[in-house]
Amino acid sequence: MNADLQPPRVHYGAVSAAGAVGAATDVQPVAVLVCHGMGQQVRYETISSIASAVLTEAWSNGGVANPLDVHLVQQDQGILTRAEISWKDGAGVPHAAHVYEAYWAPLTEGRVTYRDTIRFLLQAAWNGLKWSRPFKATTFRRWMFGQPQPLTIGGRTFVALIAALAILLAQVVVIGAVSLKLASLLALFYGAVRTRTFALPATTREMIHGALWILLVIEVLAARYFLIQFVGDVAAYVSPYKDSKFDELRQKIQKVGLDVGKVIYGFGGPLTGVPDYQRVVVVGHSLGSVLAYDTLNALINLDNVSSAAGKRDVVTRTRALITFGSPLDKTAFIFRMQPKNKQDWMREHLAASTQPLILSYGDYRKDTFRWTNLWSPKDVISGSLEYYDAVPESDAKHVRNIKDPQASVPLLAHTQYWNGQLLRKVLHDAIV
Repeated sequence: MNADLQPPRVHYGAVSAAGAVGAATDVQPVAVLVCHGMGQQVRYETISSIASAVLTEAWSNGGVANPLDVHLVQQDQGILTRAEISWKDGAGVPHAAHVYEAYWAPLTEGRVTYRDTIRFLLQAAWNGLKWSRPFKATTFRRWMFGQPQPLTIGGRTFVALIAALAILLAQVVVIGAVSLKLASLLALFYGAVRTRTFALPATTREMIHGALWILLVIEVLAARYFLIQFVGDVAAYVSPYKDSKFDELRQKIQKVGLDVGKVIYGFGGPLTGVPDYQRVVVVGHSLGSVLAYDTLNALINLDNVSSAAGKRDVVTRTRALITFGSPLDKTAFIFRMQPKNKQDWMREHLAASTQPLILSYGDYRKDTFRWTNLWSPKDVISGSLEYYDAVPESDAKHVRNIKDPQASVPLLAHTQYWNGQLLRKVLHDAIV
C-alpha cells in the first residue's frame, strides 16, 4: 500500500470511457463529494484525508493500491481538482473513486467578529433553555414527512445548557479582564520605554506570578481564537434567517457546495473530463455536515424542477450521506422558531418543502440510500441525529447513528474521527 506515497500523476481534459484516467483498471468510479468543517483552512486537506482513509481501509483488508492520479477540469471560470484513487481488494476485484471537495473556508475569514460569536452562543443557549425542562424529558414538534412530528428533548439538556452557558460567561469575563490588564501593561511598558526605566522581578514568587499570568494570556488568546475561527463559522452559517447580516455569506457557502455537486451529477450538460457517475457518496464533517445536507437537498430540488431532458436522477445515483461530528440535531432544535399557530406551521411546512430528505422516505430516501452519522459523547458539537426521522431507530431507513470509540478525548474528539478506524470503514463500505 505504498502507492499513495508516490508522486501523483496529473491529468487534464478528457477521460476514458470508464472515467478512471491513468488508473490500472477500467472500473466505473464512485464520486465522493466532501464538505470540510469549521476551522479547516487548507485547500485539498479534506480530499487528501478522505482518499487516505479509503486506501488505508482497503490496505487493511488485503488490498493493493494503484498510484494516485490528480485530474483538473474547467469549472466556470476556474479549475476544479479531484483525486482519483483505485485499488484491487484481497480477492483481486478492482475499485475506483474520484474525490471532490467543496472548499468554502476563505468565505468566512475575517467576516465574523468576537461580538457576533458571543451573541450567537447566548441566543442559542436561550432558545434551548426555553424549550427544555430541568431533569425532565419533554418534546417539541417539527414538520417532517407530511405532518408535525413530536421529537424528544432529553432530561439532561437543560442542565447541559446551563453548564455550557456558565462556562461561556466565565470565559467572557476572563477574556475581558485579561484584555483590560494587557492594555494597562502595554501602557506601562510604553511609558517605561520612553523613560528607559525597567524593573525586573525581585522574588521567585513574582516570577511564578508572571509565568502564571503568561499562561492565562495564552489560554485567553486560544479561547478567543477558537470562538472566532470555529464557532464563528457556525454563527455565520446557521444564525436564524431573520438575522440578515450573514445571509449573503450563507448563500455563497451553499453555492460552493451546489456548484461542485452540479459538476458531479452533470447538471448543465457533462463537462469534458467528468465521467457519468452512477454512484455518488456525499460526506460532511462538523459544519460541513450541514452544508452536505443542504447541498444534497438542493441538488434533489434542482432535479425536481428540471425539464425531462435536464434531469440527472440525483436520488437514485446518491448511495450514501455520511456525516460525522455533526451539529445537525442542534441546529434543528436550537436554531429554529417553534411554531405556535397555524401561520407558523404554514411557514414550517414551506421550510420543510425545501428539504426532500425529510419529506418522503419512498421518494427521497430509497432502499439504495443510507445516511450514516458518526458521533461521540465526548464531542460537544456533535450528537446522535434523531430529529430527521419519523420512524423508529430500528428501522433501516432511520439515520444510522454510530458512536466512534476512538473519538474519546474531550474537545479533541471533534477532530479525532478523521484518524479513526470507524470512519475509514464506513467510507470504504459506501464506495465498494
